[in-house]
Order: sequence, then C-alpha cells, then structure tokens
Amino acid sequence: MGDGYLLVSAHHCAPDMGSEHAVGWNLVSRLARQRPLILVTQDNEFRPAVERGMAALRAQGCDVHDFYVRHGSRTDGRKNSLRLGYYLTYIVYQWRVYQLAKTLRSRFRIVAAHHLNIVGFREPGFLWKLDLPFLWGPVGGLVYTPRALFGELTLKMRLFLNLTEWITRLQFRLSPRVKAAYRATQRPGGAFIAATQDIGQRFQRRFGGSFHWIPETGAEDIPEEQLARTATGGGASLRLLWAGALVDRKPLGMLLDAIAALPAAAREQIELTVVGDGDSRPRYEAQAQDLGIRATFHGWVSHAQAQAHFSQADLFVLLSVKDLTTNVVFESLAHGLPVLCLDHHGYAEIVDDSCGVKIPIGTPGGMRAAIGTVLQGFLGDRQALARLAPGARQRARQFTWDRNALAIGRLLPPSL
Repeated sequence: MGDGYLLVSAHHCAPDMGSEHAVGWNLVSRLARQRPLILVTQDNEFRPAVERGMAALRAQGCDVHDFYVRHGSRTDGRKNSLRLGYYLTYIVYQWRVYQLAKTLRSRFRIVAAHHLNIVGFREPGFLWKLDLPFLWGPVGGLVYTPRALFGELTLKMRLFLNLTEWITRLQFRLSPRVKAAYRATQRPGGAFIAATQDIGQRFQRRFGGSFHWIPETGAEDIPEEQLARTATGGGASLRLLWAGALVDRKPLGMLLDAIAALPAAAREQIELTVVGDGDSRPRYEAQAQDLGIRATFHGWVSHAQAQAHFSQADLFVLLSVKDLTTNVVFESLAHGLPVLCLDHHGYAEIVDDSCGVKIPIGTPGGMRAAIGTVLQGFLGDRQALARLAPGARQRARQFTWDRNALAIGRLLPPSL
C-alpha cells in the first residue's frame, strides 16, 4: 500500500445514505481499500454510522483513521435557515478542518490531501494551503440553465435561478480561493477532478491547466443473478418511471404534455409511475388528471420499493433543467432500464445511443413533440427497449463506484 496517508476531507459522508453523503462514503470506503487514509468529516448525527463503517474497514485490514469537526459551534450547519448563514458557517468549518490537518501532520506521515465534498466549486476549503499534493473533486456547481428551459419554470424559480446563476458567474470569475485551489491542483502530484466535462473545460478556459473527468456519483454493480427485471418492453403497456423531487427544476409537466398530445390509442397504452414528492406534486397530479393520463403518484418510498419500480419499468424519464449527473441515472442503467433525458448537463455525458435517447434542447413545443415521437417509436417497436437493456447495464459498469475510486486512486502521487 505504501507508507504515507491520504487525507480526505468529506463534509458529507455516511453509509446507507444518498446524495452527497453517498458520494463521500462510497468513494472514501473504496479509496481506503487502496491505500492508508485519514478521513475528516462532520461531527453530527451520522457520526456513529461513520464510526461503525470505519471500524469495519479496519477489521478488513485497512489502515484508516477518522476525525470529526463540528459545523457551527452549537448546531449542525444544515439546520441554519439562511443560505448565507449556512455558507458562512461552512467556511468556518473548512478552516477548522485545515487547522486539524496541520495538527495531524505532526502525528501521521500525510503525503497528499483531497478535498472531496461538498462537490460545489464555491468552497474549496483550505487544504490547498498545505505544502502537499492537492486533489480537488469531483467538482460540480458550475451548471447553468439553458434559456430555452426557463419557460418550464414558475416566475419565482426563474427569478431565483437568474440571481443564483449571476452569483455563480461572479464567484467563478472573482473568488481568489477558487483560483488558488485550482492552481494548487496543477502542482506536481495534484489533480483537478471535474464532475462533468463541461465544468472541467470551463475551469481550463478560465485558468489554464488540465482536468480529469470523473462523475460525482456512481453505479452499483448489481450481479445478474440479483436483478429482478420484470419489464422487457413487450407488455401490453409502455411503463414509464419518473423518480425524484417534484419541484420546478424537474418539470414533469413536459412529459405529461407530451403524453397528452399523442393519439388516443397511443396515450392509452402508456402507464406513468411517479416516485417522489415536493411542492409541485399537487400541480402535477392535477395536470395528469385533467389530461386523462394514467399516472400513479407514490410519494417517497423505501429503497427496496424504489428498486422494485426500476425493475418493473420499461423506460426511465429525466427532464431536469439543472443537474449534475444524478444518482437515479446510474440506478436506472444498473437495472438495465433505458433512459430518456434532455441532452444537457452531466447525465447527457453518461447516456448514449447504446442505453437511451437524448432530446435536444429547443423550443418548448419542439421538445414536447420530440418526446412524443420517441414514445410513439417505442410503442411501435417494443423490442427496441429490450435491445437497449444490455447497453444500459454495460454503460453502468463503466461508471461504478469501484471504477470511479480506482480512477481517483490512479491520480495520487507515487509515494502513495
């Protein structure tokens, strides 16, 4: 393994959780199997689970140590009701991580530092100030909403996105620590890891240097014998699955309009299952009912129930106006479930002709018509979905958590 430690800062890190916590734990636990590792993470309600996970790694022979830092002096920073308040306490948290790292260097031979998450580019922490090879990423956050999709949003959300994206551009151009952290990744032994190729190219154009593309999330490598697919695309109905928060930036209404515009005979062959909840759910439920669409809204469900929905569907649909790669894309592909998505952001780099269909960004009517054309095509050729299923599984295997962690491991300096 080598005789030096990799110091990893993962603000969100917990076993058996989703989103950023999954990013942290899935990569940390796999990197720990490659090399000696020190984890610094939040001291919050997930600490007991992290401690158990780290103890299990040690029982497997991994050389790991874990340290915990509070986000806020009295309370977890996530409970701060103001975004600005959260951001300010997060900066303080990262400074504490940096101070702890300097102390740990007197106890351990640390040969590289990795700022893993939160994945957003706005806050790179302070580990880059150490005289060590520095890795940063996968880095996200530098994502913009195409103007063509603003029509899918409420006025309130359009105003919010205009403001936040203006701030994003300002921070990207003017933040001295973003620039300094990125340049630190270009030192010998360092690496800048972009969650999407577009983000990497934006940094490269702005600051020069090089980047490595590794998605912020990954797929589980589900053994064939554990797959329980009950859908093959050849049933009486075309079963669509939509999963995720029911909010403005994930406009389910586009899909509902596209289905409603189909001829009655085609429309009656489509069954839509919606898993998730959010502020927009009442509006989408009413829209589906008014349009006469066969849609079932389940709300949030258990992990086991969600896996069952992936197994029973013929096609997964994702139409987010603003996202990175998203866990649900990899979940779908790992189950052999083809994906219909918009042709933008991180998931467009994952979905290709072997595993799904991408809808070009265009006019609202044009995108809806294109979605309808795809659905009619699958209704007319039910075996097309069955032909995409093996490609979905193969594509997922190219981006498993194991492969992503190995890709990061290959970027570390030889001393590790």
